[in-house]
Amino acid sequence: MHKYTYIADVNETKLTLTINDATAIVPLYQVFTNGKLVGCLLKETKKEDLFWSGTTLLTQVLATEIGDFIKRTDEFVY
Repeated sequence: MHKYTYIADVNETKLTLTINDATAIVPLYQVFTNGKLVGCLLKETKKEDLFWSGTTLLTQVLATEIGDFIKRTDEFVY
């Protein structure tokens, strides 16, 4: 399973997030901080546009930012 590490600025605090890649079994990107699940991200495609949404307030606020990071990382690595 591929994992991403992202440092987000939340309320003037740096928060290190670990994001598990979505799989066929779990179609959500699971977001953890300090080993605790804090929400999930869902990648949706509408027509030709890519949208990211979150399951909790934290992941909703950061969905576009983290989704853009995941997209850029995948383009660079793969």
